[in-house]
Amino acid sequence: MNTTLTHSRRQALKSASHWYAVLSSDQVSPLQTEKWQRWYDQHQDHQWAWQQVENLRNQMLVVPGNVASHTLQETYLSRRRVMKGILLLLGGGSGWQLWCSEMGESLRADYHTAKGDIQHHRLSDDTLLTLNTDSAVDVHFTPQQRLVHLWYGEIVITTGHDTEAKRLRVQTRHAQLTALGTQFTVRQEANTTLLSVQQHAVEVILTDADRKCIVRQGESLSFSATDFGELTAATAEDNTWTQGILSFSDKPLNEVIATLARYRSGILRCDPAVASLRLSGTFPMKNTDTILTVIEKTLPVKIQYITRFWVNVLPVEKSLT
Repeated sequence: MNTTLTHSRRQALKSASHWYAVLSSDQVSPLQTEKWQRWYDQHQDHQWAWQQVENLRNQMLVVPGNVASHTLQETYLSRRRVMKGILLLLGGGSGWQLWCSEMGESLRADYHTAKGDIQHHRLSDDTLLTLNTDSAVDVHFTPQQRLVHLWYGEIVITTGHDTEAKRLRVQTRHAQLTALGTQFTVRQEANTTLLSVQQHAVEVILTDADRKCIVRQGESLSFSATDFGELTAATAEDNTWTQGILSFSDKPLNEVIATLARYRSGILRCDPAVASLRLSGTFPMKNTDTILTVIEKTLPVKIQYITRFWVNVLPVEKSLT
């Protein structure tokens, strides 16, 4: 990424920081959201600037990954961190150098995807690397190592030519993963990394603790930089997205909506009154609006489009008031 901002992009970032503060407020109105959408649609630099805000927010988000909705409802602390990141980006010079740590590296990554995008890459050792929506990785292959650095998002790796002397490794914020001849899925969230192994095994070494374990075929594990969660059984849903499909088996609606939010821009909210409704089904993920329509026809909910970029999932009775 070019560290020199054009005047247009600098102004767009200032506007994006304003709109981020507005949309993060508990008092945001439909009129304000409509104004934001008009601003967003006005110019490609506005869309670029908003993507920078989303990238910052993804890196600094401090709420758990299983909250009812993936929206701009972070804690006050995380909002301040996002605003600080924008200011550093605008500041240039030493401010830019400070900002160009993990955040800057992710924006300049070797491979990255926008929301709703999925990419497949064949690496030089014949490893297949698949990036899910809104993800970024760097690939470091040298005579001494094969390393994939996951900055944010989710990937599936099917290893290519492997030797014990140069195992393929994946680095996340929380651990280093060593492939033991395998296929596996890695998803990095704010506070944890989720690992699911489809073939063979993966060794996990935590970043901030002298602890490691091996996760085998058919197992999933969540872990932070200091602690392991419980081993659970991997499910077929873990990587159906690689085939352009989202699959849910008796999932709470809030988890379904949180998943859909990863594949669409803007705000997607699930009312707590319908969060515990269950949904099963397999859906093409190319058009999330179609999935929302199916949900509305299947469950006692109403899909409320305030704008194209702000959608609420409400109980039917609430939508009538």
